[in-house]
Amino acid sequence: MRRVILTLLGLTMVFSSCQWVPESWWMSGDANEGEKIFRYDRLVDEFVSLNSFTSLQRMNTEYPASTRLLIEEVLAIGTVQEPRVEQRLREYFLDSTMQVVLEDVHHEYRDLRAEETEIFSVFRQLKEEDPAFRIPFVYSQISGLNQSILVGDSLLGISLDKYMGKDYSLYQRYYHDYQREVMERSRLVPDALFYYLSHEYPLPKGEVHTLLDYIARFGKLHWIIARLRNVSLEHEVGFDAHRVQWFREHEAAVWEWLNAQGALTSADMTMIRLFIFPRDTIPCIGEDCPDRIGLWLGMQIMEHYMKRHPETTIGELLRENDYEKILRESGYRQTAN
Repeated sequence: MRRVILTLLGLTMVFSSCQWVPESWWMSGDANEGEKIFRYDRLVDEFVSLNSFTSLQRMNTEYPASTRLLIEEVLAIGTVQEPRVEQRLREYFLDSTMQVVLEDVHHEYRDLRAEETEIFSVFRQLKEEDPAFRIPFVYSQISGLNQSILVGDSLLGISLDKYMGKDYSLYQRYYHDYQREVMERSRLVPDALFYYLSHEYPLPKGEVHTLLDYIARFGKLHWIIARLRNVSLEHEVGFDAHRVQWFREHEAAVWEWLNAQGALTSADMTMIRLFIFPRDTIPCIGEDCPDRIGLWLGMQIMEHYMKRHPETTIGELLRENDYEKILRESGYRQTAN
């Protein structure tokens, strides 16, 4: 499997005689178990709290991909081939801080039925739009406050401990305010959907991709998810009224600045991250500019494009990667001429 981040890589293992033995990835037991989010976090908790051999066997024989990813990619506590790595896993979660996290997660997420229903509703619609779309095996885990979403070939892992709410006490120690803003339970579904779609419909390899490519692609995926969830674009990306008002008032000026600076054709990842990902502000625009304005611009481009091309199906839109064409045919012009 390929890594994504929120992303990954993997190969599987089986448990035998208290040893972790590697097995080919395609032999793994991780397969879609119907429209359910498998509570892998509870299986791990059973192993940790009870030192349960049965739970450990299930982790290896039924969910080997998830187990390897947890050990090697998420927690980074060793490799599955190492002797007694299972005890290292227990020790990690028996740490006093992690015990608090485990208890708090299990209290907050007694069930995931609401999230489950929404995620699989979107997956069913995507399958109708694109028969080649692969509905993944979806599972929940506790990541030790590491990665939020893990994505691989037909695999989607959701770290519940990264969605405990911006006021969660442990977050105060480790995260900035702007980071905590996106750690609400309400962000779990849109994040899971966005990162899985990003993995399934990537930008073409072997090409140089610009800021325009990224903002239009991110805007496209969020536009599609909002449409399938039947929510507003603002709700889909978690923008509050104050942020939306600022974007609307300054959208034309920001677009003009991007054009004047030639930023839209820049492939500088620093510039791309500046306009898309959470941060304090965007100082080159102004100290009062909220972060992620690139998402807003991308969604406006897609809104304009789809209004002009109502015949375009979601399946067709997912496969369209010519973002210069999308911008040109959208009629989106916020420059002050």
